[in-house]
Amino acid sequence: MSEFTLSYREVIPDQTVLDSWKDITLSTGGTQSTLQDIKVAEKANGYCYEDSTKTHTRNRFIHWRINNDVLELVEHSLDINLTGNRIRYKIVDTPILDGVSIHESIDNVIVLVPTVCSIHRLVFPHPDRFHRQDDLGSYPDLAAPSIFSKATAMEAKNPNTFHVFNNPHSANDQLPNLACSYLSADTEEAVFVLAYPSTEMLLIKQNREGQCISMEMKGESLMPRFLSGLAEKFRQKNSEADNIVSLLIILLDNEMYAVTLCRDGHLKFWSCSRGHCVAVIDVLTETGDTNRDLVQGASLRKALNGYHTSENTLVVFMSFSTGCQFHILKPVLSGQQIRIVRLNTLHSPENDLIDFALQPNRLWSAWRCEDGDCVAFSASLYANGDESSSWTPVILETLPDANQYPAVDDEIDPKQAYLQHIFHPGRFPLHIISKALCIYSRSNALADTNLSATALKQRICMAVESEIRTVLNEQTVNDQEYLECAQWCWQKFYSCCVQYHVAGLKPLGLLLLPAVSGAVFLKKSTFSFLRPLEPLEHMTLCGDYMYKDQFVEYPLLGDDLDNMGDVMSLFQVIVYLEQQMSDIFLTTFEKEMATLQSPDVIMSKLLEKIHTEMDSEFTNQVSGMLGQCCDLYKAVHKVLELLRYENLNTCDSDVNPFALHHFSSHLGVSVVAGCIRQQAVTRFSICRNLLLICNILLYRKELEWGILEAIRSVCMPEIVVFTQASYVMMWLSSLQGLVNLPHDSSLQRLAPIKLNPVYNLRNNSFQSVSLLDMFISSSGGQEARKTFCRIKYCDEDLAHWHLSLLPYLNHLRHIIWPVGGSTVLAEWLLSSGQHLWLQQYVRLLSNWCEWNSCTRSFLLAASYLTSGENYKAQELFETAAKGIFLDKFLSERILKNRSADDSQTKAYVTYYIKVIQLFELHKAKDCAIRVANTALSIVDKDDPLMATLYSIKFKHHLSLKHYEKAFDSLNSNPDVERRKDNLRDLVKCLLDEKKLDTLLNFTYGSMDEFFTNILLTRARATDAVNNIYYDFLYSYQIKRGPLCHRLAASVMYEQAFRLTQFNTTEALEKQVKCYLAAKNILQLCDPKHAWIARPTDADESDDEIVIEPMAGTGTVEDLQKIKLQRQVEVVNINIIKKDLIFACAKLKLLRFSSGSSLNITTPHELVSLLNNAGLFKTALKICINFKVPYESVFDTLTKHCVLLTEQDHPNAWDWLVENDLQDLPVNRDCIADVVWQLLQECLRTYEEPNMTTLHSVVLRKIIGMKMFVPFWLMESYKKRNPGELLKILHSSGRLEEAATMARDYLSAAMGYGKELYGFSAPLAHTSKPFCMPVYAIQNLIKELEIQNKVNLEQPFKMEYTSLQNLFMEYLQTSSRISFEMCNFKRLSVK
Repeated sequence: MSEFTLSYREVIPDQTVLDSWKDITLSTGGTQSTLQDIKVAEKANGYCYEDSTKTHTRNRFIHWRINNDVLELVEHSLDINLTGNRIRYKIVDTPILDGVSIHESIDNVIVLVPTVCSIHRLVFPHPDRFHRQDDLGSYPDLAAPSIFSKATAMEAKNPNTFHVFNNPHSANDQLPNLACSYLSADTEEAVFVLAYPSTEMLLIKQNREGQCISMEMKGESLMPRFLSGLAEKFRQKNSEADNIVSLLIILLDNEMYAVTLCRDGHLKFWSCSRGHCVAVIDVLTETGDTNRDLVQGASLRKALNGYHTSENTLVVFMSFSTGCQFHILKPVLSGQQIRIVRLNTLHSPENDLIDFALQPNRLWSAWRCEDGDCVAFSASLYANGDESSSWTPVILETLPDANQYPAVDDEIDPKQAYLQHIFHPGRFPLHIISKALCIYSRSNALADTNLSATALKQRICMAVESEIRTVLNEQTVNDQEYLECAQWCWQKFYSCCVQYHVAGLKPLGLLLLPAVSGAVFLKKSTFSFLRPLEPLEHMTLCGDYMYKDQFVEYPLLGDDLDNMGDVMSLFQVIVYLEQQMSDIFLTTFEKEMATLQSPDVIMSKLLEKIHTEMDSEFTNQVSGMLGQCCDLYKAVHKVLELLRYENLNTCDSDVNPFALHHFSSHLGVSVVAGCIRQQAVTRFSICRNLLLICNILLYRKELEWGILEAIRSVCMPEIVVFTQASYVMMWLSSLQGLVNLPHDSSLQRLAPIKLNPVYNLRNNSFQSVSLLDMFISSSGGQEARKTFCRIKYCDEDLAHWHLSLLPYLNHLRHIIWPVGGSTVLAEWLLSSGQHLWLQQYVRLLSNWCEWNSCTRSFLLAASYLTSGENYKAQELFETAAKGIFLDKFLSERILKNRSADDSQTKAYVTYYIKVIQLFELHKAKDCAIRVANTALSIVDKDDPLMATLYSIKFKHHLSLKHYEKAFDSLNSNPDVERRKDNLRDLVKCLLDEKKLDTLLNFTYGSMDEFFTNILLTRARATDAVNNIYYDFLYSYQIKRGPLCHRLAASVMYEQAFRLTQFNTTEALEKQVKCYLAAKNILQLCDPKHAWIARPTDADESDDEIVIEPMAGTGTVEDLQKIKLQRQVEVVNINIIKKDLIFACAKLKLLRFSSGSSLNITTPHELVSLLNNAGLFKTALKICINFKVPYESVFDTLTKHCVLLTEQDHPNAWDWLVENDLQDLPVNRDCIADVVWQLLQECLRTYEEPNMTTLHSVVLRKIIGMKMFVPFWLMESYKKRNPGELLKILHSSGRLEEAATMARDYLSAAMGYGKELYGFSAPLAHTSKPFCMPVYAIQNLIKELEIQNKVNLEQPFKMEYTSLQNLFMEYLQTSSRISFEMCNFKRLSVK
């Protein structure tokens, strides 16, 4: 692996929201803590896991902080998310010493913690134990448990994990102030060395079981061992030069040594096995600096490499009054003596050292300047040349200034501006804002660190509004004064946030990550990463510290070292311009860029302004610096090559599965997003300054004409494009992600364009997330890793950030780079619901970026569609159609299944159909019609898609209730089947909408028959009661004219026939109307054609036809029988009339008696029910039409007459008025008279002439009910059939009435009252002969005789005598008349 030669830059990840702490409190019971009050400086450091080839240990580290008696342990990973990764130990009243160390074993991670009175061994499971069976590849966003997740207080309180030690007797009750710890890899024995202010040292060894051995370490002396302590104390009284200022433990030749650095610069080596000093070395003497001043400060560190083992390289820091030095030393064992070899010496700036750390090939240091700011440097060691061993600054982020407030425009509410600035992703942690709010509100309550960003905003607004009211003190102020007051209050709160945040940024230490060639800058309440710079950044940010050999390993620069000098000179000018530009200049340029002005136009205007204000002094300086370039055109061209993102270091090698998870955790994504943000700003400044340089060159025209023309025609256009693209990237990196994540329904509506699925979309209600973070954690990171994982490096080398992070950033930039040809970002903006940013993104690229312009228009149109702006979407969709053959996205998503034989026109039509699908899914029907019209304007006539387009038009016109246009689209459709389907839909819709007039007004032409069939089919498939299809068909056939009247009647009859299956009043009423309509329309037809056909009943038997053989050709057995099954039955108008009468009778019955049964199928049953209800005339009408005898009707009516005569019934009028009483001249006051009159009228009407059938029924019923026979009935009966009347009276036992009637009958026959008994002439020889019921009269006389004989009172004596005499007289007279008639006839014959 090649050594990284460039510098580093600080990147601060988003730490807005931190996970909660797991707190464990320990009490060791030590007594030393009560002896004196010791102050331990707040320190921080950590540990990086050794194995960088595994996903779960690569880019994973632990950092710790100590603050008095609190130890904070936090585990982080850039590749996987960790849960339960923050744990905090509080060792009560026991300050923790700066000697914490972390070690790995096969199964565990051991943390060794020394305190002023105890040592602790905290054991946690190794990550390998968690991830042996986990598959991180399938679910990269899932969180894995941290090694601290299962830590418990019980484990920490186990007596085997800690030991309380006693101080040496010679320490004079002092507490140790320095400590170091170490773990033996073989035996896992923990070794602690503690140093006291009085130079005593205590060695404690603790084995795996927790057993401890303490040993006081003594200096080397010729005196007996028991006197050595006195000698040491005597020397310390005379001088403080031997005070230990730093110590550590190393291994030399498999033996453990404690190395201490004294204040005078002496290194002492102490054997941990023998417990005494074995060597004392003066560093100044060994390095040849014996003439230096007295050492004012010193410190010692050990180098770490990728596996946390080293060649025992040490670095000694010494501070003198004249400067500071770092000595790189290597202790070696020569025989039985230890000596050191100086490897390098570096002079450092005169600042206060915060911390330093050593790698075998690099030295790191952090300093605090006089103004309180922090600076950091790194130096590469052992490289060729003196330049490489010099300090190179690490670019740190500028601390926020509490006196610099966010710029607030007059048009923006200060509240909105400050809230947006304060809660910008990654700017302030929420717990810092919460603490600042407590101070601002003057509240003594503890800050609530668990509040979400939304809740915190509400509290801040309430606090600031309260402060505004307090300041104004209820004074009446105008708007301007109120805004000024609000601005002042918000500035005050912002200052509180900045001050708290700056306090938390106090640096505590440097944590090296040797396995990845990076570092972590640990601070009081946060941390940051020191990442490697790429060449462009290094030349821009470290222009004073660059040399040619640094860029040998970079292809674009190392291949042309001859031109490297010019490139470096050009960058010096770029850096100079950056330093000279004012904030107003930079702000103006960016604002003009936001208005879509061309960068060259903006720069030319600004340059004119510079010339006006500064004359030519500035441009002279720039021109002079540019004069140092031998070939300025090549230098500019080389910089443009570096700015391009197409040069990706990829190959066709197999996918490395371990590279698929680089920087995929939330922390890793935040780091990557921060790097992209920094690089975007750097590149934009380079492009802007290059543009200014070119404008200055063209303005001054000092170079040769050919060079100027090449710069103007070749370089300038590319610089302009790169400036615009860099501005867009810088703009993207500053955006905050929108929290309105898409719903599944929204994504389903975009299904036709087959967007790539969005994974791991972060939506945290507790914090705001930058747009770049969301994109990288989702589609952006996945797409970048697809190419990044093909880089050919071994897993161990790939872990180093200059070989993994920088290439990964390059691949990611290529995806975001607007001119790179990738549409992943725009597609993701649409899929993730970032519609506002997508619209702004397309706007910024609209007037200059030709790459994928149609794809962007297409995606923006889809975004507008989702937002409900359908007409904008339609225009963009039509614009995007131009790129279906040019843009990869459109060709893959729209024309994926296109065959080679398809024409371009068909491809465009296919595109428009896809667009129509989108409009349909978003209910934009009018836009779908317009797109369909556009497609129809270009489609070929023989293209089958034409029918589809017309069907689409029809469907949406129908949905929008444009019925005429829908019918026109239907008629224009070339596909007959589609036309039929569309017509079916149109009929249904119009009938459902009750638009019958519209449906009737259409001219169906050749579709007339199909239209009728549609209606019939729907009518038969619909309930017959509420069926508008039959009604409409009837109207339609009537409208067609007389030739279709029979079809209209058939429709109505069919509905009436179907209604017989329903037993409801509504159905019966509808049935009556249908029969009536069918009858009426058939009456308008020619009588020859006044019939309709109906299907026969399936239960009817088949007709049988016998075919006889021809005469003489067969016998009787040869007869052929054929059964014919009738398919239809002819129904004429008479049948319909009968059905109508039957239905009307049922309806009348139901209306009169709602409780009557409707399941009536026979006339006899109906007549019976009508009789019971009193609807006699209706019953008689049924009897007439269906040949039903009248007897039952008259029987029931007679019964009612008798009953009402005997007793009035008030409810009788209810049924009586239903019998058409209008023409009866009766007394309406007596209901009995009305009923008798009704009976008389019906009898007169329905009794046939010379017939007495009905009279007999009535008479018998009256006699049977023992009622007086009405005179009119007797009178009528006497005229019709007096003989029958006589027999009825006789047989019913009414002898008196029978005798009287017989006397009158005989008298009428003889001429006395002949008209009363229907005689036209009296008994005479010239009159017509007639018959008399002689035998009936004889039987009556005989009966009277018997009755008189039986009864002594002879009740019928008078009747008998008179009847007998009259009968005898009749017999004599009839005999005489008969003789005379015979003589008369005989004489007339002669």
